[in-house]
Amino acid sequence: MKEVPNLNYINQLAKDDEALRNRLLMVMINEFPTEVQNYETQCLQSNLLKMAECVHKLKHKIGILGLENAYHMTALFEEQLKNGSTELQVNFEIVLKNIDSFLKELQTE
Repeated sequence: MKEVPNLNYINQLAKDDEALRNRLLMVMINEFPTEVQNYETQCLQSNLLKMAECVHKLKHKIGILGLENAYHMTALFEEQLKNGSTELQVNFEIVLKNIDSFLKELQTE
């Protein structure tokens, strides 16, 4: 079964505090595109160590959105980048696209 982003962890953190839930969501919605853009910039420059730094930042958002398998794959991709490999890049970028779609859908609700 395909893993899909969800708000379970955010809801768990916020408990019944709707204002906190909304703040956490807004952080995700506002920071994610900027972090993806930073990652893409480093990709264009083929700077694997800087790509790894970007992946590290994005990894935590992937975990917060309940994507456990993607989180572990991202951690492995981060290590591969540090060792000069881009083997998991396509898989990682698919995850980014899925999250982007999910966050955009949240904005239209």
